[in-house]
Amino acid sequence: MTVISLAGNQSLNTLVSTTKTTAVTAIAQESQATAPQSVLVSFGKVESVNTKPVYTITRPVPVWEKASSDSISSKMAGNFTSQATAVRFQGLGAALLSRFTNDGSNFSQSVRQASSIEGLNPVKNTDNQFSLSIKTAGGALVNITLGSSNDALGVQIEVTNGNLSEAERTALAKLSDAFQKTIDGLTQQPPRLDVAGLTKFDSSVLSSVDLHAKLSSAQTLDFHADSKQRSVKSTGIAGTVNISVDMSKQALLGTATQQQQALNQYLKQIDSAKGRGNGNEALMDMFRDAFSALNSNYGEAAATPKNSAPAAVHFSLNGTDKNMLTGLADFNASVTQTPDNTINPLRPDEVDAFYYQISQNTSITGNSTLDRGISQKQQSHLVASYHKPLSSGLQLHLTTLKASQNYEYTQIDDKAESATDIQYRKGALISATLNQTASTSTHVSKYVKGLLESDTTTPAQTTKSVDLLGTLKSHWQKANTHSSFEGYLHQFNLQDFSSVVLLQTDPAQLRQSATA
Repeated sequence: MTVISLAGNQSLNTLVSTTKTTAVTAIAQESQATAPQSVLVSFGKVESVNTKPVYTITRPVPVWEKASSDSISSKMAGNFTSQATAVRFQGLGAALLSRFTNDGSNFSQSVRQASSIEGLNPVKNTDNQFSLSIKTAGGALVNITLGSSNDALGVQIEVTNGNLSEAERTALAKLSDAFQKTIDGLTQQPPRLDVAGLTKFDSSVLSSVDLHAKLSSAQTLDFHADSKQRSVKSTGIAGTVNISVDMSKQALLGTATQQQQALNQYLKQIDSAKGRGNGNEALMDMFRDAFSALNSNYGEAAATPKNSAPAAVHFSLNGTDKNMLTGLADFNASVTQTPDNTINPLRPDEVDAFYYQISQNTSITGNSTLDRGISQKQQSHLVASYHKPLSSGLQLHLTTLKASQNYEYTQIDDKAESATDIQYRKGALISATLNQTASTSTHVSKYVKGLLESDTTTPAQTTKSVDLLGTLKSHWQKANTHSSFEGYLHQFNLQDFSSVVLLQTDPAQLRQSATA
């Protein structure tokens, strides 16, 4: 305890100056103490140190797991002064992985307020936590954990099942920025899913990357990536994003141009679904970012690591085949918005909801390249419902009073499918077809002063079929190459159908393409 007294002829300014200087000095000297420190200030003639103080200033002193001046501890000291989760974790994830540049050993550090519970583990028993688990091709397991709560902050690096090679430490350090971007994205408001960098690892050195996160805001994240699969699941107050990508069928992957073309088309459809179904903007941005991340950077992560099981597809597809496919890996992606039945207290059965699902599934059958079949199906489904005012300039404020019941309640149910089927017999292309459908249903109930004024359902549907083989033969005949059709397929630049086979969710646009 530090006692500061003011003699009778000292000024108030002298008191303030003396108090600040002495208090800072006292806290600095006693920073390793485990109990709160006090600064006592008294007025009048100093008789003894037992003079009763006029008031007491109590300042909790942080308690560290161990004294250290390393860069991670220094960063923790600065971050701990803030209560904001984003600031608490600022730069910490990157610092922990960057440590592998020079050091592959275990590490642990924590800091807590002296008034917090003794024995509390600031790494595991926290409200906000990120746990990164990485397996190396050599068999080692690296676990990195960050935890934060109101009165504690802790980090830990744990390496088990072997020591890390220099190449493995370098590969781990290269993920530092990606890990930090994921942390920064999830801790901001509204949260974002920035996981693209976590897919960019060298699978000849690192075999898998897993990340689990939970925040006191009820936001969670589970990420996984290896040479066979990628997945993201994130749940929060707004809803749930769930995406998985099958990386095992290497034969499906097209050129970078094809992949980007297909990805752009799907991103446009995601944006269209958000607008048509009145989806939550922040949730749909998370879905869009995660879908793009998992369907990009196939290269390094798609490479088959050493000593892995053989791929499901044991023969390659030729250029003709790939020209009739999307170029993307198979995937299943969905976003579900948390339903809200509080919009209209007079009719709680009218729920604002949003569900959107898209997928691609490809089967490759046959015993050899000469006799094989390829079937690729893309699907989408949008189910949504929402309230809106009768005029765009009005604010929607529904109560139990009928006078407030002026609105439209819209229900959406849209489906689309694109199916490509390719068949070879004895090395000859005998069939290649494309069948597409798109349907929409819009049901609008209009209420004026609580009375149902109109109730309409507007359906639309379009079907399109294309004989891809017939189109190829037509091009061959027009080319007049004096080559057999089989020779033409192998020797010439063929028409690229990869944009034609892409899923089309709008019946009007599908109808337009069918007549083009």
